[in-house]
This record gives sequence, structure tokens and C-alpha cells, in this order.
Amino acid sequence: MSKSNSPTARLALLAFCLIGLGFLTVILNLMVLWFVLFAALCGYFLFRYRNQICRQDCILGLVFASIAIISHPLMGFFVLPGYVASAARMRDIPQPIVLYHPGKKNELWKTMGWILAAGSCLGVFNLWLGSSQLTIAPSFQLKFLFDALRAGLFEEILFRTLLYALCIEVMGKIKPNPAQTALCLLIMILPHVLIHFSGTIEIGSLIVMSVAFGLPFALLQWKVNLSAAIGAHALVDLIRFIVFGA
Repeated sequence: MSKSNSPTARLALLAFCLIGLGFLTVILNLMVLWFVLFAALCGYFLFRYRNQICRQDCILGLVFASIAIISHPLMGFFVLPGYVASAARMRDIPQPIVLYHPGKKNELWKTMGWILAAGSCLGVFNLWLGSSQLTIAPSFQLKFLFDALRAGLFEEILFRTLLYALCIEVMGKIKPNPAQTALCLLIMILPHVLIHFSGTIEIGSLIVMSVAFGLPFALLQWKVNLSAAIGAHALVDLIRFIVFGA
């Protein structure tokens, strides 16, 4: 295999394209471009790996979508195919991202512990970041809970799990080496962080958000499970909504 066609080179090209798309969507204010990409990826994976689709994943995807759709119908709709497509592609690969490890000892307590620890710490840090721009006005609405859950479900599944499944598709059935792991993390972090900008991008904020939020959530998916990442992400947003009242 030529060097230009190596898994690392293909991943680097993928990272360049996805990050470039992220910058383009910010500059043009066209989030719809991500939905077009997600629709194409979901359709591709669901067709190519249709024999890997299981009933349990479809039920879970439907539950997740039903929760997210209350807050945002379009994002909620994409949660179902995004979850099912990702699960189908990552079945029987060396390093899959899974929702939960039922066979591992103390998995429930470990998952809950990471949700509370990571979510609380990052939530407090997020409050500190927003304190200079927002006024503290504590309140609670049921809408805050569903908005937080939608953010955790949509962003973790579509911008991280599905894009990691794309990384696997590009690499093939190999265990990532350190360079490939770094590129996968980059793909799981920067596109997601960029959707939080509109019109202009402040490099300092981009770096802080990537290191403080993008990296921890990506590592939670890899090292713990998808449930921990979704839960921690939702908790961070819920804390912010409650403290700032919006």
C-alpha cells in the first residue's frame, strides 16, 4: 500500500475535510450542511451494514430520539438513524464505542460516577466561562431538562459516535496507532466545538472549549461508554440553564 493511501493519510484527509466543513458552516452560518452530511452517512451505513442492525439498537435509538425530539424536532429525528447506523458499523470491531458494558463489574456505578464527577466539574467551569457574559438568574423549567438531554444525545451521537464510525470506515479493520488515535480524537472534538460559534471564531475560545469540553467528552466515550458522555454533557448544560435561567 502506498503511503498516500495509508489509513493515517486517509484519516488526515478526513480530518481536514470535516474541520474545513466546520469552519465553513460557522462562516456561512449554514448548520444545514452538517445535517446533509449526517443524512448521507446514516443512509450509507444503514444500507451497507443492514445485516448488522439489531432490534435492541433500533428500540434504544427510538427512545433517545423521542426524548430529543421534544426539544428540537429535526435534531431529535437524526438521533435515531445516527445511533442505529453507528452501532451497526461498530459491531465486531477492535475498539467500538458502546452505550454500556453490561458484562463489566460495577459498570452502573462507574457510569453514574463519571456522569456526576465530569458533569459537575465541567458544569462549574462552564459557569465560570459564562459569568462574564450572562447574569445569574436561577430558575428551573422542564424545558431546561429536555434541552440538556437533546444536546447530550444529538451532539454526542452525531458529532462524536457517528464521526468515529466514519473514522473506522476510513481506516478499515485495524487497531488505531497513536497517530491515528490522535486524528480520530481531532475529528471527534473540533467539528463539535465549532458548532458553538456563529459568524466568527475566536481561536482562544476554540482551544479552551476543545480541551475543556471536547476532549473529556470524547475520552468518556472511548474509555468509559457512550452513556457516561451523554449524561455528563447533559448535566453540564442543565447546570448552565438552571443557574443562568436560560
